[in-house]
Amino acid sequence: MKAIIALEELIKQDEAHVKLAKKQLAAHESGENRLSKMVKASTETSLEEASGRLDKNRIKLQELLQKDIAELEKEERLRDAVIRKNYFHYQKSRIQRNKTHSNDVKIEAMMIIDELPIEKDIVIEDDILYNIAEKSYKMQLSLHERLDDKLTEIKNRFDTLLGKLSDEEIGELGLLNQQIAILVLHISVLIENIQQIIEEINEKHRNENKDEIPPFKGLPKFEDWWISELWSNHQAYFGLYKWKQIISGLCLTTMQKEAWEIIFANWVHIKKYITSKGEQAYKYNFAFDSLASEYCDLEEELATESLESMESILKKISQAEDFSKNIAPHQLITQYAQFKREKLNFSDPVPSPIKKKK
Repeated sequence: MKAIIALEELIKQDEAHVKLAKKQLAAHESGENRLSKMVKASTETSLEEASGRLDKNRIKLQELLQKDIAELEKEERLRDAVIRKNYFHYQKSRIQRNKTHSNDVKIEAMMIIDELPIEKDIVIEDDILYNIAEKSYKMQLSLHERLDDKLTEIKNRFDTLLGKLSDEEIGELGLLNQQIAILVLHISVLIENIQQIIEEINEKHRNENKDEIPPFKGLPKFEDWWISELWSNHQAYFGLYKWKQIISGLCLTTMQKEAWEIIFANWVHIKKYITSKGEQAYKYNFAFDSLASEYCDLEEELATESLESMESILKKISQAEDFSKNIAPHQLITQYAQFKREKLNFSDPVPSPIKKKK
Protein backbone atom coordinates (compact mmCIF):
# COMPACT_ATOMS: atom_id res chain seq x y z
CA MET A 1 0.00 0.00 0.00
CA LYS A 2 1.32 3.43 -0.95
CA ALA A 3 0.58 4.94 2.47
CA ILE A 4 2.78 2.37 4.21
CA ILE A 5 5.63 2.73 1.68
CA ALA A 6 5.61 6.53 1.94
CA LEU A 7 5.39 6.44 5.76
CA GLU A 8 8.39 4.10 5.94
CA GLU A 9 10.32 6.47 3.69
CA LEU A 10 9.41 9.47 5.89
CA ILE A 11 10.48 7.53 9.00
CA LYS A 12 13.86 6.74 7.39
CA GLN A 13 14.39 10.43 6.57
CA ASP A 14 13.50 11.58 10.10
CA GLU A 15 15.72 8.89 11.64
CA ALA A 16 18.58 10.20 9.53
CA HIS A 17 17.82 13.79 10.61
CA VAL A 18 17.70 12.80 14.31
CA LYS A 19 20.94 10.85 14.02
CA LEU A 20 22.74 13.75 12.32
CA ALA A 21 21.46 16.35 14.80
CA LYS A 22 22.47 14.21 17.82
CA LYS A 23 25.90 13.67 16.28
CA GLN A 24 26.38 17.43 15.75
CA LEU A 25 25.28 18.23 19.32
CA ALA A 26 27.51 15.48 20.75
CA ALA A 27 30.49 16.85 18.82
CA HIS A 28 29.67 20.32 20.19
CA GLU A 29 29.49 19.09 23.80
CA SER A 30 32.78 17.19 23.48
CA GLY A 31 34.48 20.24 21.99
CA GLU A 32 35.31 18.36 18.80
CA ASN A 33 33.28 20.71 16.61
CA ARG A 34 31.90 23.75 18.41
CA LEU A 35 28.70 25.26 17.05
CA SER A 36 27.66 28.90 17.18
CA LYS A 37 24.74 29.72 19.46
CA MET A 38 22.46 30.22 16.45
CA VAL A 39 23.47 26.95 14.79
CA LYS A 40 23.19 25.07 18.11
CA ALA A 41 19.68 26.43 18.73
CA SER A 42 18.66 25.60 15.16
CA THR A 43 20.03 22.05 15.50
CA GLU A 44 18.18 21.50 18.79
CA THR A 45 14.94 22.78 17.24
CA SER A 46 15.45 20.55 14.19
CA LEU A 47 16.09 17.55 16.50
CA GLU A 48 12.92 18.25 18.48
CA GLU A 49 10.76 18.62 15.35
CA ALA A 50 12.22 15.55 13.65
CA SER A 51 11.77 13.49 16.84
CA GLY A 52 8.14 14.60 17.10
CA ARG A 53 7.44 13.69 13.49
CA LEU A 54 9.26 10.39 13.92
CA ASP A 55 7.16 9.38 16.95
CA LYS A 56 3.92 10.40 15.22
CA ASN A 57 4.72 8.56 11.98
CA ARG A 58 5.84 5.43 13.85
CA ILE A 59 2.57 5.37 15.75
CA LYS A 60 0.56 5.82 12.54
CA LEU A 61 2.56 3.10 10.78
CA GLN A 62 1.92 0.71 13.67
CA GLU A 63 -1.78 1.51 13.45
CA LEU A 64 -1.85 0.71 9.74
CA LEU A 65 0.12 -2.51 10.21
CA GLN A 66 -1.39 -3.91 13.40
CA LYS A 67 -4.86 -2.58 14.15
CA ASP A 68 -7.75 -4.93 13.61
CA ILE A 69 -11.47 -4.31 13.47
CA ALA A 70 -12.03 -5.00 17.17
CA GLU A 71 -9.36 -2.51 18.25
CA LEU A 72 -10.72 0.17 15.93
CA GLU A 73 -14.25 -0.36 17.19
CA LYS A 74 -13.01 -0.04 20.75
CA GLU A 75 -11.05 3.11 19.91
CA GLU A 76 -14.07 4.56 18.10
CA ARG A 77 -16.22 4.22 21.23
CA LEU A 78 -13.61 6.11 23.28
CA ARG A 79 -13.51 9.07 20.89
CA ASP A 80 -16.01 11.72 20.12
CA ALA A 81 -17.80 9.91 17.32
CA VAL A 82 -19.53 12.94 15.85
CA ILE A 83 -16.42 15.16 15.59
CA ARG A 84 -14.31 12.33 14.21
CA LYS A 85 -16.92 11.36 11.63
CA ASN A 86 -17.35 14.91 10.38
CA TYR A 87 -13.60 15.55 10.27
CA PHE A 88 -12.94 12.68 7.92
CA HIS A 89 -16.24 12.93 6.09
CA TYR A 90 -15.26 16.37 4.79
CA GLN A 91 -11.57 15.56 4.35
CA LYS A 92 -11.71 15.46 0.54
CA SER A 93 -13.57 18.78 0.48
CA ARG A 94 -10.81 20.34 2.60
CA ILE A 95 -8.17 18.93 0.27
CA GLN A 96 -9.89 20.39 -2.80
CA ARG A 97 -10.08 23.85 -1.17
CA ASN A 98 -6.46 23.72 0.02
CA LYS A 99 -4.29 26.40 -1.62
CA THR A 100 -0.97 25.42 -0.02
CA HIS A 101 -0.32 22.18 -1.90
CA SER A 102 -0.11 21.57 -5.65
CA ASN A 103 -2.93 19.90 -7.59
CA ASP A 104 -0.72 16.83 -8.15
CA VAL A 105 -0.21 16.36 -4.40
CA LYS A 106 -3.92 16.93 -3.68
CA ILE A 107 -4.90 14.34 -6.29
CA GLU A 108 -2.39 11.89 -4.79
CA ALA A 109 -3.82 12.54 -1.29
CA MET A 110 -7.37 11.77 -2.47
CA MET A 111 -6.15 8.59 -4.19
CA ILE A 112 -4.55 7.47 -0.90
CA ILE A 113 -7.84 8.11 0.92
CA ASP A 114 -9.65 5.94 -1.65
CA GLU A 115 -7.28 3.01 -1.17
CA LEU A 116 -7.40 2.95 2.65
CA PRO A 117 -9.22 -0.16 3.97
CA ILE A 118 -12.90 0.84 4.27
CA GLU A 119 -13.86 -2.23 6.24
CA LYS A 120 -11.37 -1.28 9.00
CA ASP A 121 -12.22 2.43 8.88
CA ILE A 122 -8.52 3.40 8.74
CA VAL A 123 -8.12 7.17 8.50
CA ILE A 124 -5.16 9.58 8.38
CA GLU A 125 -5.04 13.15 9.68
CA ASP A 126 -4.55 15.94 7.14
CA ASP A 127 -0.94 16.87 8.00
CA ILE A 128 0.29 13.27 7.84
CA LEU A 129 -1.80 12.62 4.73
CA TYR A 130 -0.11 15.52 2.89
CA ASN A 131 3.35 14.28 3.92
CA ILE A 132 2.53 10.81 2.61
CA ALA A 133 1.03 12.23 -0.60
CA GLU A 134 4.10 14.39 -1.30
CA LYS A 135 6.42 11.42 -0.80
CA SER A 136 4.21 9.16 -2.93
CA TYR A 137 4.15 11.74 -5.73
CA LYS A 138 7.94 12.23 -5.66
CA MET A 139 8.48 8.47 -5.77
CA GLN A 140 5.89 8.16 -8.61
CA LEU A 141 4.23 5.27 -6.79
CA SER A 142 0.95 5.68 -8.71
CA LEU A 143 2.74 5.38 -12.05
CA HIS A 144 4.78 2.37 -10.91
CA GLU A 145 1.70 0.67 -9.50
CA ARG A 146 -0.26 1.23 -12.73
CA LEU A 147 2.57 -0.06 -14.92
CA ASP A 148 3.09 -3.07 -12.67
CA ASP A 149 -0.61 -3.92 -12.92
CA LYS A 150 -0.53 -3.55 -16.71
CA LEU A 151 2.59 -5.72 -17.01
CA THR A 152 0.86 -8.45 -14.99
CA GLU A 153 -2.17 -8.17 -17.28
CA ILE A 154 0.05 -8.46 -20.40
CA LYS A 155 1.86 -11.50 -18.97
CA ASN A 156 -1.42 -13.24 -18.20
CA ARG A 157 -2.77 -12.45 -21.66
CA PHE A 158 0.39 -13.83 -23.30
CA ASP A 159 0.03 -17.06 -21.31
CA THR A 160 -3.56 -17.30 -22.58
CA LEU A 161 -2.48 -16.70 -26.18
CA LEU A 162 0.20 -19.40 -25.89
CA GLY A 163 -2.59 -21.71 -24.77
CA LYS A 164 -1.67 -25.35 -24.57
CA LEU A 165 1.68 -25.18 -26.35
CA SER A 166 3.85 -27.95 -24.91
CA ASP A 167 7.34 -27.49 -23.50
CA GLU A 168 8.65 -29.27 -26.61
CA GLU A 169 6.89 -26.77 -28.89
CA ILE A 170 8.11 -23.74 -26.95
CA GLY A 171 11.53 -25.08 -25.98
CA GLU A 172 14.07 -22.35 -25.22
CA LEU A 173 11.67 -19.74 -26.64
CA GLY A 174 10.02 -19.71 -23.21
CA LEU A 175 12.99 -17.67 -21.99
CA LEU A 176 11.60 -14.77 -24.05
CA ASN A 177 8.23 -14.66 -22.27
CA GLN A 178 9.30 -12.01 -19.74
CA GLN A 179 11.17 -9.95 -22.36
CA ILE A 180 8.19 -9.99 -24.73
CA ALA A 181 5.77 -8.83 -22.01
CA ILE A 182 8.08 -5.97 -21.02
CA LEU A 183 8.64 -5.00 -24.68
CA VAL A 184 4.88 -4.85 -25.34
CA LEU A 185 4.45 -2.72 -22.20
CA HIS A 186 7.17 -0.33 -23.41
CA ILE A 187 5.54 0.06 -26.84
CA SER A 188 2.11 0.70 -25.33
CA VAL A 189 3.56 3.30 -22.92
CA LEU A 190 5.36 5.03 -25.82
CA ILE A 191 2.11 5.21 -27.83
CA GLU A 192 0.20 6.56 -24.81
CA ASN A 193 2.90 9.19 -24.29
CA ILE A 194 2.77 10.29 -27.94
CA GLN A 195 -1.01 10.61 -27.75
CA GLN A 196 -0.77 12.55 -24.49
CA ILE A 197 1.79 15.01 -25.90
CA ILE A 198 -0.35 15.55 -29.02
CA GLU A 199 -3.39 16.29 -26.84
CA GLU A 200 -1.38 18.74 -24.69
CA ILE A 201 -0.07 20.54 -27.80
CA ASN A 202 -3.53 20.71 -29.37
CA GLU A 203 -5.04 22.01 -26.12
CA LYS A 204 -2.45 24.79 -26.13
CA HIS A 205 -3.10 25.49 -29.82
CA ARG A 206 -6.85 25.69 -29.21
CA ASN A 207 -6.28 28.27 -26.48
CA GLU A 208 -4.01 30.27 -28.80
CA ASN A 209 -6.30 29.87 -31.86
CA LYS A 210 -3.64 27.93 -33.76
CA ASP A 211 -4.06 24.99 -36.12
CA GLU A 212 -4.06 21.62 -34.37
CA ILE A 213 -1.60 18.89 -35.32
CA PRO A 214 -3.06 15.63 -36.72
CA PRO A 215 -4.03 12.93 -34.19
CA PHE A 216 -1.91 9.80 -33.80
CA LYS A 217 -3.25 7.24 -36.28
CA GLY A 218 -1.29 4.24 -35.05
CA LEU A 219 1.89 2.47 -36.10
CA PRO A 220 2.52 1.52 -39.76
CA LYS A 221 2.42 -2.20 -40.54
CA PHE A 222 5.64 -4.20 -40.82
CA GLU A 223 6.42 -6.97 -43.32
CA ASP A 224 7.55 -10.42 -42.23
CA TRP A 225 10.08 -10.86 -45.06
CA TRP A 226 12.09 -7.94 -43.66
CA ILE A 227 12.80 -10.16 -40.65
CA SER A 228 13.19 -13.53 -42.37
CA GLU A 229 15.61 -12.13 -45.00
CA LEU A 230 17.47 -9.78 -42.69
CA TRP A 231 21.27 -9.89 -43.29
CA SER A 232 20.76 -11.87 -46.50
CA ASN A 233 18.91 -9.23 -48.52
CA HIS A 234 19.91 -5.57 -48.36
CA GLN A 235 16.37 -4.55 -49.36
CA ALA A 236 15.02 -6.23 -46.22
CA TYR A 237 17.33 -4.10 -44.11
CA PHE A 238 16.35 -1.00 -46.11
CA GLY A 239 12.64 -1.75 -45.61
CA LEU A 240 13.13 -2.09 -41.85
CA TYR A 241 15.18 1.11 -41.79
CA LYS A 242 12.44 3.10 -43.55
CA TRP A 243 9.75 1.61 -41.28
CA LYS A 244 11.79 2.54 -38.23
CA GLN A 245 12.33 6.05 -39.65
CA ILE A 246 8.58 6.58 -40.17
CA ILE A 247 7.80 5.67 -36.55
CA SER A 248 10.66 7.85 -35.32
CA GLY A 249 8.99 10.72 -37.19
CA LEU A 250 5.84 10.15 -35.13
CA CYS A 251 7.81 10.77 -31.92
CA LEU A 252 7.54 14.39 -30.78
CA THR A 253 10.24 14.59 -28.09
CA THR A 254 13.88 13.55 -27.82
CA MET A 255 12.97 11.16 -25.00
CA GLN A 256 10.38 9.44 -27.20
CA LYS A 257 12.87 9.08 -30.06
CA GLU A 258 15.49 7.59 -27.70
CA ALA A 259 12.90 5.19 -26.28
CA TRP A 260 11.91 4.10 -29.80
CA GLU A 261 15.58 3.39 -30.67
CA ILE A 262 15.80 0.95 -27.74
CA ILE A 263 12.38 -0.59 -28.41
CA PHE A 264 13.16 -1.11 -32.10
CA ALA A 265 16.49 -2.83 -31.35
CA ASN A 266 14.82 -5.19 -28.85
CA TRP A 267 11.88 -5.93 -31.17
CA VAL A 268 14.16 -6.79 -34.12
CA HIS A 269 16.34 -8.98 -31.90
CA ILE A 270 13.37 -10.96 -30.55
CA LYS A 271 11.61 -11.28 -33.92
CA LYS A 272 14.81 -12.40 -35.66
CA TYR A 273 15.53 -14.99 -32.96
CA ILE A 274 12.01 -16.45 -33.14
CA THR A 275 12.09 -16.48 -36.96
CA SER A 276 15.40 -18.34 -36.94
CA LYS A 277 13.62 -21.29 -35.28
CA GLY A 278 11.56 -21.82 -38.42
CA GLU A 279 8.24 -23.63 -38.54
CA GLN A 280 8.48 -24.98 -35.00
CA ALA A 281 8.13 -21.39 -33.69
CA TYR A 282 5.15 -20.34 -35.86
CA LYS A 283 2.59 -20.71 -33.05
CA TYR A 284 4.84 -18.85 -30.60
CA ASN A 285 5.48 -16.08 -33.13
CA PHE A 286 1.75 -15.79 -33.77
CA ALA A 287 1.07 -15.41 -30.03
CA PHE A 288 3.69 -12.63 -29.84
CA ASP A 289 2.20 -10.82 -32.86
CA SER A 290 -1.32 -11.17 -31.43
CA LEU A 291 -0.19 -9.66 -28.11
CA ALA A 292 1.51 -6.73 -29.87
CA SER A 293 -1.58 -6.18 -32.02
CA GLU A 294 -3.92 -6.22 -29.04
CA TYR A 295 -1.95 -3.84 -26.80
CA CYS A 296 -0.03 -1.69 -29.31
CA ASP A 297 -1.86 -1.96 -32.66
CA LEU A 298 1.48 -3.21 -34.04
CA GLU A 299 0.45 -5.42 -36.94
CA GLU A 300 1.95 -7.23 -39.92
CA GLU A 301 0.82 -6.39 -43.46
CA LEU A 302 -0.91 -9.49 -44.91
CA ALA A 303 -2.60 -8.10 -48.05
CA THR A 304 -0.67 -9.05 -51.21
CA GLU A 305 -1.63 -5.84 -53.00
CA SER A 306 -0.28 -3.72 -50.13
CA LEU A 307 2.91 -5.78 -49.94
CA GLU A 308 3.53 -5.35 -53.65
CA SER A 309 2.77 -1.62 -53.41
CA MET A 310 5.31 -1.17 -50.63
CA GLU A 311 7.82 -3.23 -52.64
CA SER A 312 7.43 -0.82 -55.54
CA ILE A 313 7.78 2.23 -53.30
CA LEU A 314 10.95 0.86 -51.71
CA LYS A 315 12.48 0.20 -55.12
CA LYS A 316 11.83 3.79 -56.19
CA ILE A 317 13.25 5.14 -52.93
CA SER A 318 16.36 2.94 -53.15
CA GLN A 319 17.01 4.05 -56.74
CA ALA A 320 17.02 7.67 -55.56
CA GLU A 321 19.37 6.93 -52.64
CA ASP A 322 23.13 7.37 -52.96
CA PHE A 323 24.46 4.42 -50.98
CA SER A 324 28.03 5.56 -51.51
CA LYS A 325 27.58 8.30 -48.89
CA ASN A 326 27.02 8.14 -45.15
CA ILE A 327 23.94 9.86 -43.73
CA ALA A 328 26.22 12.05 -41.62
CA PRO A 329 29.95 12.26 -40.81
CA HIS A 330 30.85 9.32 -38.63
CA GLN A 331 33.65 8.35 -36.25
CA LEU A 332 35.81 5.73 -37.94
CA ILE A 333 37.48 4.69 -34.69
CA THR A 334 34.69 4.45 -32.09
CA GLN A 335 35.22 5.09 -28.39
CA TYR A 336 34.85 1.37 -27.69
CA ALA A 337 37.36 0.48 -30.41
CA GLN A 338 39.84 2.88 -28.80
CA PHE A 339 39.12 1.35 -25.37
CA LYS A 340 39.73 -2.12 -26.82
CA ARG A 341 43.03 -1.00 -28.38
CA GLU A 342 44.23 0.24 -24.99
CA LYS A 343 43.12 -2.96 -23.19
CA LEU A 344 44.95 -5.11 -25.77
CA ASN A 345 47.94 -2.75 -26.03
CA PHE A 346 47.21 -2.62 -29.75
CA SER A 347 49.62 -0.54 -31.78
CA ASP A 348 48.24 0.76 -35.07
CA PRO A 349 50.62 -0.48 -37.83
CA VAL A 350 52.36 2.25 -39.79
CA PRO A 351 51.44 1.83 -43.47
CA SER A 352 54.36 0.82 -45.70
CA PRO A 353 55.53 3.51 -48.09
CA ILE A 354 54.39 3.01 -51.66
CA LYS A 355 57.35 2.24 -53.90
CA LYS A 356 57.48 4.16 -57.14
CA LYS A 357 57.80 2.13 -60.27
CA LYS A 358 61.00 2.67 -62.21
